[in-house]
Amino acid sequence: MGEVTERIVASAEEGLARLLTRADAHPDADLTEAYKGRRVADVLTHLHAWHLLLEGWLAEDAAGRVPAYPAAGYSWATFGDLNDALYAAHRPLSYGQAREALTASHARVLALVTTVDDAALGSPDAFPWLGGDSLGEVAHECLGAHYAWGERVLDAAGVPA
Repeated sequence: MGEVTERIVASAEEGLARLLTRADAHPDADLTEAYKGRRVADVLTHLHAWHLLLEGWLAEDAAGRVPAYPAAGYSWATFGDLNDALYAAHRPLSYGQAREALTASHARVLALVTTVDDAALGSPDAFPWLGGDSLGEVAHECLGAHYAWGERVLDAAGVPA
């Protein structure tokens, strides 16, 4: 495993462990306006949904197709709408189901990321459909950096660490 891959994996594993420890201790915490009145489970499903997007992008790329990035019918200017659609799609999941879905997709995405050559992960030119971002940056944003976002939501809602 190369240096870029190791950093992504370490950040993801550490971040998910911290987030889940905290979420597991307060699965029914009131997130109030910190996250649009949504639940702790909704933080987990948000993360899971972005894992699914990353999996889809990589599957499309592997099939020789240009992925819809960030998603079909959405642009980065409308990613708030995308997040709302992802919320609506995963809203029915209980905390336990959300946690299980997140840990499973986390493992799948990490497995996919570790199959990509370290040089390709770090190159902004390796995946032109990313518009100049490297796959490593995008993977980190969908993993470790996104888990840190989840903790910031819990912080803003006053959920104890």
